[in-house]
Amino acid sequence: MRQFRADSASAGLMTLARAGLGLEEYMDEAMTLVRSAVPADGACLSTVDPSTLTLAVAHRHDLDDSGGLDFFFYEYAVPDVAQFVDLSRRNSSIAILFDETKGDLQRSDRFRNVIRPLIGAEHELRGVARRGGTAWGAFALYRTHGGPGFDSDEADFLHTLEGVLADGIRAAIVTSTIDAPGATDGGPAILLFDLDGKLIDTTESGAVMLSRLDDPDYPIPGSVAAVLLRIRRGDDPAPTMRTQDRSGRWLLLRGTRLRDGSGATTTYAVTIEPAGPADIAPLLMSAYGLTPRETAIVQAMTRGDSTQAIARALHLSPYTVQDHFKSVFTKLGVSSRREVTSRLFFLLYADADLD
Repeated sequence: MRQFRADSASAGLMTLARAGLGLEEYMDEAMTLVRSAVPADGACLSTVDPSTLTLAVAHRHDLDDSGGLDFFFYEYAVPDVAQFVDLSRRNSSIAILFDETKGDLQRSDRFRNVIRPLIGAEHELRGVARRGGTAWGAFALYRTHGGPGFDSDEADFLHTLEGVLADGIRAAIVTSTIDAPGATDGGPAILLFDLDGKLIDTTESGAVMLSRLDDPDYPIPGSVAAVLLRIRRGDDPAPTMRTQDRSGRWLLLRGTRLRDGSGATTTYAVTIEPAGPADIAPLLMSAYGLTPRETAIVQAMTRGDSTQAIARALHLSPYTVQDHFKSVFTKLGVSSRREVTSRLFFLLYADADLD
């Protein structure tokens, strides 16, 4: 890997994170920069719900087929080598599949059933975009048969990009939220699946919700598939996730099992509904880079608590609270407590039905 290409890509990603791009545009340009330093025949970058580590909005980069529902099956339904959830817990989240399998790629179900037959690749390098221990995205690069594999220098370089990629995704999420159109009527969608994961019925609003999440690579959207497969796996009886549709609207997905009188599972259900302020407030404050302490102070601000009241409640001095105010103002791009409240009201309620 040539150093000048790595330096150029890294600098470009830092600039891109501050460019105010929406999610789709950011992910496309970010992967172009990554691939300028780490060549690949195809790649994919996805947002991640930080609270559940579930893949949400995905962008394919020169991939005719990213594996469809099979990709999600081998990511969530069965154990495999170097899954994103596992990588998010490592000091370095970057993994070269050849190294992870100690040279025996057949050890990976994902390789045998997705990477080689569906994606048409022989080499995979994947990782997680995270900042401060919080995951905001996941990515994978692929090279086809006959080409060189990925090496440790490339993995080490991508490890240095974990934070700047997370920063870019966080900023793009905020931009997409600001630019999203208002909520539309229709209520929650209920999707019913048989035990094989086949969609068998939906409420009237289901088609509308599915079209917002539509991905031509999948018979059902990837975010729905991720929740469905987590139900089928059985380790989470009621999985949830937050995701944005293609226009930037926030949606909340929930999954559950429907049982008969004997307790046997008969059907899986996934509901999709507009996410409310309480669902997305913690995510958006984290996307702005607020720490848990700053988030608590912002919540107190929006309640109208005085500086002294905030200091007493959080066992801080008023001077320390004032320092936190300054940090919050800088991160939100405002200059007063009133502007903090206005900014959060706009982000959280401009899309909501207040009737």
